[in-house]
Amino acid sequence: MIGVKSLLKKVNPSAIQVVSRLVQNGYEAYLVGGAVRDLLLGCEPKDYDITTDATPEEVRAIFGRRNCMVIGRRFRLAQVRVGGEEFEVSTFRRKPTQEERKGRYEDDGMMIWSDNEFGTLEDDVQRRDFTVNALYMDLVGTRGIIDYTGGIQDLKDGIVRTVGDPEERFEEDPVRMLRALKLVGQHGFKLEDKTAAALERKRGMITLSSVARLYEELLKIFFTGKSLRILTAFHEHRFLMHFWPMMDEIWDTADGAVARRLLKLRDEALSTSDYSHSKALALATACLPVALRAMCPADGDEENADLVDRGRICLNVVRDFYGMFVVPRLYTIRVKEILMLIPLLSSPETAYKGYHNREYIYGKLLLTLLVKAMGWNSEIYESLPDPDTAMNMKRRRRRR
Repeated sequence: MIGVKSLLKKVNPSAIQVVSRLVQNGYEAYLVGGAVRDLLLGCEPKDYDITTDATPEEVRAIFGRRNCMVIGRRFRLAQVRVGGEEFEVSTFRRKPTQEERKGRYEDDGMMIWSDNEFGTLEDDVQRRDFTVNALYMDLVGTRGIIDYTGGIQDLKDGIVRTVGDPEERFEEDPVRMLRALKLVGQHGFKLEDKTAAALERKRGMITLSSVARLYEELLKIFFTGKSLRILTAFHEHRFLMHFWPMMDEIWDTADGAVARRLLKLRDEALSTSDYSHSKALALATACLPVALRAMCPADGDEENADLVDRGRICLNVVRDFYGMFVVPRLYTIRVKEILMLIPLLSSPETAYKGYHNREYIYGKLLLTLLVKAMGWNSEIYESLPDPDTAMNMKRRRRRR
């Protein structure tokens, strides 16, 4: 763990500026959640979430309409722009009553459809998902790290423990189960016994979450640089079968083994270089083995395969593989285009046919991962030109 004074030196100056402005205007304001957790673990936070007793409208009054928008319906918050960066500023929430939990006419369950009941800092702590995410950091005052739930000790012990009753927390928002296992995968934590038991009983509830939220969470997993570790945790806790049935189905097959190697290589590339953050490329990576098997059957004539038919097959594979998430049509088509480039670019005789394709750069990147995953000769991708050279080669070929 790192001392608080050392932590302050690592905090984004713009985040400190947001908190300072709120405090100067008479409000409480703290850094909260994942950013505090990551700082204590010695990791660089990707996002800085701020919480305050100011309402979203009061936050907007401080920063002005040009630099602050009030967003969200289920969970209203202020999105503040400072120094060219955006920060989400939430208002302290209190635990909703049973009547407020219902939120919908016929809904008599626990799931929270509206979470805009404002409260105090002490109330807000009880609305947090896990103890390691219920840590608050005073950036401009003297309170240091504020810990009401034993989060610091759980962080030291590598324990994922819900704030309050785990079944209730998961029923309120099933996506919390996903986030619990993300902590397991990303940081090597273990689920506390009651939390693990509740997740086992409630894991099927993840299907009640909106497909839009699940798709967003999948993309976040792809760009953690630890996607394989996270998905492995999902599989080991039998959560993957509900979250991503098609991936769970192939997990222990030959296609699944290749998919895992591809994800591992992609994670390494994301962690060590400026690897592409293309969503389409990320989606194409995971389903490549299944798509190749469908497009290029072992007894098929790969070179003379009908491109229209191959495109139709590939598109169906993408739709089926990500059916749980309802990928936007634009990305489905882009993923199909990237996948269809792999058979072309793999052969010197047909590679030129892919040079003009707008997805060529991503096709080349994906082929590179495939060659490494399969232990093939690196000349397969090393012989491919960069995108600009490829276009010039294509033009010259047309003039002949």
